Parts: sequence; structure tokens; C-alpha cells
Amino acid sequence: MCRIERAVWFLMLVLPGLGLKMNVLPPTIAVVTGSNKGIGKEVAIKLASTPNTICIVAARDMNRGQQAAQEVNIAGQTAGGGGAVFKQLDIADNTSVQRFMQEMQSEYGRLDVLVNNAAIAFKGADPTPFQYQAAPTLRTNFWATVQVTDALLPLLRQSPAARIVNVASMSGHLRILSHERQDIFSSSSLTRPVLYDLMRAFEADVQAGVHHQNGWPSTCYGMSKLGVIAFTKILAREEPGMVVNCCCPGGCRTDMSSGSGSKTAEEGARTPYLLTQMPPGTKSGGFWSGEREIVW
Repeated sequence: MCRIERAVWFLMLVLPGLGLKMNVLPPTIAVVTGSNKGIGKEVAIKLASTPNTICIVAARDMNRGQQAAQEVNIAGQTAGGGGAVFKQLDIADNTSVQRFMQEMQSEYGRLDVLVNNAAIAFKGADPTPFQYQAAPTLRTNFWATVQVTDALLPLLRQSPAARIVNVASMSGHLRILSHERQDIFSSSSLTRPVLYDLMRAFEADVQAGVHHQNGWPSTCYGMSKLGVIAFTKILAREEPGMVVNCCCPGGCRTDMSSGSGSKTAEEGARTPYLLTQMPPGTKSGGFWSGEREIVW
């Protein structure tokens, strides 16, 4: 029995003896990766402000994460929500992911909401040659997202209303691919092994300098997010008991965009947050933007 369950049982046993009645609903447990700043932090604030919801601010940097969690917690509790706590998580480090999963298992016993927000992007002025950008971009944005999701699936399966939200981008729209590759990625029969092979092929072709003639785009960030969208659709088919969606938050003024964009981070957080509130049985596997589902 996890700590929250023990606390609930204690209150249920003690309060009646004091002549008090209690209707206890277990809190919704939500995790937002990369939530020490930007869109992730704003999603965390919205979750922490939601009644009976505890938001886990998950971030790689201990100091920045703890500071962000304090701010998110204050904002959340001030708004009448359940607040927030910090847990360190580097989604690209398997040891960190396993430790995080074990802590979540011990303390909460389940997970209700997972928002995969953590990501990196090489900025336009970065001197790193394009062929060396593919591996680190895919490692964090695609492979690590898959890794942390798979690690937390057992906890999500313990929830009566599990929701997974993958933060993607319009940069990952199908149109960045050749028509032949569009058909492959958009197929309703696409499987994980095939998707993984495709992502490895993109990386290899970029390193060999033959990506364009092989139908791949000249954007590692876009390709990583395209992979996330495809993974979302596969996961929705694999986990019919969960509500799994992805979204583009829109062009937001954040550190990743060097402050450019038409939206604030708070505005960008609205669609991801909306998807965290979807009830069980809602359509799954969608690509959303502007608080509505769009065609990929």
C-alpha cells in the first residue's frame, strides 16, 4: 500500500470515531516532464491549480526544478488546487527514469496523467553541423519520450482514468516527408518496430548526407516530433483503456524559441492542459492544436 493510500485509510478509520463524516476521493496524480520553465511550467501550474490534483514538477536540473516547483505549488494552492512537488528526472538517462518510476510507485502507487513535455532544439545560430544534430535531438525528443512513457505505463495502468499527453509540434506535420513516407507513417497498421526502424534510418541518412533524396526532411526537430506523433497513435491503439493524444502548443515565446512566437507560454499550455482533463472513453490518438483536433 502506498503512502497516499495509507493516509486515506487512516483518515477513514479515525474520523468516524470522532463523529465526523468523510468522503475521500484519491487525488489525481499528474507528472509533467521538463516543467521547470516555459510551456511545461505553465501546464504544471494549471494542473496544480486543479482541485484534488497533485502535480509532479519533473526536471533534470535540481535547483531550477525545486525553485519552479515552489512557484507552481504556491500558484496552485492559491487557486484552490492540490499544489505541486518536485522530483528530479532526466528522461534521457535510464537510471534516472527507473529511480523516478520507483519513487512514484512507492509514494503514489499509480499515475493518472503523464505530460511528455521535455525536449531540446538546436537554434538557428548553433554552429553544430546538421549531420551531428540528428542523434542528440532524436535521443531526447523521441527515444527518451518513449523510454519514460514505457517505464511509467505500469503505474498508468493502475489508474481508472489514465491520460497521456505528448507535446509535439506543427514542425512534425506529415507534409515534411515525401509522399511515399507519408503513407508509411500515417498507416493505421504502423507498429513500434517499424517506427523505430524508420527513425534510425532517418538518423543514418542524415549522417550519410543522403536524407533529402531518401524522402526525409531537413529538420531534426521536426522529424523527432513527427516520430512522437506517430508513437502517440501507436500507443493509443496499444492502450485502449487510456486516453492518449498529442498536440502542438503553437509558436510560443519561450527560451527554446529564443523569445519569438505569437503566443505566451500560458497560452501554449492551454491545449496540453485541456487534453489532461479528457474523461475516460474520449477519442484517443489525436493530434491537437488551438484546443481542437486537427488533421495530421
